[in-house]
Amino acid sequence: MPNARAVAGSQRLAQCFRQLRDDWLATEATWGDEVRRRFEDQHLRPIESAVDAAVNGIQAMAEVLDQVRRDCSDRSEMT
Repeated sequence: MPNARAVAGSQRLAQCFRQLRDDWLATEATWGDEVRRRFEDQHLRPIESAVDAAVNGIQAMAEVLDQVRRDCSDRSEMT
């Protein structure tokens, strides 16, 4: 099982970004000018891809950490 703390952290990050995106979409009804569109293009869209990459990276790292832990545990049992 991947490192539970790392996976929980990545899930929390993804959840927070989904909340940010949902809250941002709610502003569209009352704020739809060029400044809003520019802010979204320059700041929010790049964050989305960065969050996706971070979540995937954290989950991959958690799997590696768990494998290292298993390998080290197996070696200590051999000695």
